Amino acid sequence: MFAAGLISALMLATGLSIAVSITARRRGYPPERDRRPTLAEAGHAFRGGSWALLFPVILLVGLRSGVFTLSEIGAAAVVYALFVGVAIYRRLTGRSFIEALEVSLGDIGAVIFLVALSAIFGYGIVLERIPELVSSAMLGLTDNLYAVMALIATFTILAGFVVDATVLIIMLTPIFLPLIRNLGGDPVHFGIVFIIAATIGNFTPPIGTAMYTVCSILKVKVGAYTRESLPLLLSVFLVTLLLVFLPGVVLFLPKLMFR
Repeated sequence: MFAAGLISALMLATGLSIAVSITARRRGYPPERDRRPTLAEAGHAFRGGSWALLFPVILLVGLRSGVFTLSEIGAAAVVYALFVGVAIYRRLTGRSFIEALEVSLGDIGAVIFLVALSAIFGYGIVLERIPELVSSAMLGLTDNLYAVMALIATFTILAGFVVDATVLIIMLTPIFLPLIRNLGGDPVHFGIVFIIAATIGNFTPPIGTAMYTVCSILKVKVGAYTRESLPLLLSVFLVTLLLVFLPGVVLFLPKLMFR
């Protein structure tokens, strides 16, 4: 899944870049710089951000070597951020640390409250066997693998508006994965499409946890955020549907690395 996500992530980045470029050109936004950075400027920026760039490397090495579990890596990230802020950049003082802690606790409390409410709604959906009914309805429409995957992706994106991504993954994977296997689909290909579709809900109202976090940090109203994010959300949706019909692209690296 990790290997399959690399090319998929590059495609998502490309789609988002195109959306940003089109939006900027239509609105006449001036470029941040009027010339390309020199090699010296790029080197200076790289040195300044080297500690931040080093963390993903530590994360991947720690996970692959077994030093950290998936749950422990979050705590390791906090320790690493404290070390860099205090010892390297020397900008994290006692007062700024207390302020960051207060803001983080407020954001986490709001997000956890939303996740809890979403979980209650998800429990009702399972109780009423909505996913099984949707799965049967899909097979009633078509038994084509790619058409079913496109329907699953669309349903998951729509469900993400009212159910948290974590709840969706736990709730829908045991239902949709056997369906895809029965139709001859690859579980890794389906997993990438499904995860992307499920996580789109993190950025959409009314319960998008990442959306509320961003709005809280940047002091932006949800309505303004939603209007400005529509081109980006459309881009992610189109790339997700494109990945449905390009299993060879998604599975290229996994087959190359694990054959």
